[in-house]
Amino acid sequence: MKSFLSMLTVSAFGLAVVSGAAAQTMRPSTDQPARDTQRDDKQRQAWTPKTGSIESGKLIGMKVRDSQGKDVGEVDQLIVDESDGKITHAVLGKGGVLGIGEQKLVVDWEKLNVQRDAKNRNNWVATVDQATLDSAQLYVERDRDRTPAASPATTPRSDRGMKNGAGTTNKDDTGTKK
Repeated sequence: MKSFLSMLTVSAFGLAVVSGAAAQTMRPSTDQPARDTQRDDKQRQAWTPKTGSIESGKLIGMKVRDSQGKDVGEVDQLIVDESDGKITHAVLGKGGVLGIGEQKLVVDWEKLNVQRDAKNRNNWVATVDQATLDSAQLYVERDRDRTPAASPATTPRSDRGMKNGAGTTNKDDTGTKK
């Protein structure tokens, strides 16, 4: 009887191992739509920006120079008007080392002159008058643009009573403080 149970256990274990290995080598039946998608991607028309367009990735991080050619910072952010989708302002990072101690200034987008960098034609550079920089306001993020807290505040309100160490409130059954 023991040998029969041992043989049955070994057989069941062997069958489980073999079926598990076979399941890992079988291709799922959903492989066909993936091939169709790849074919569709190859058939898509290529699109490139028209001449005179600048990709946003080239604007963020772009060097900013004053009218004398002195580096004064770089573009950290672009502010886009929600109603028409146009850039209204640029947030410039000025000073600091590796972003520490950097001052963020807001400049009207139309006050920046964006052009190809004469030193490196693959890069873009913005120039701005020193007077515009001197009168620029400090940039402060709006609270609603910040990532919300993971949970609401957990500070108890005074009308709820305080919990003591035993998990009961400091009020009796009538609501009167103890």
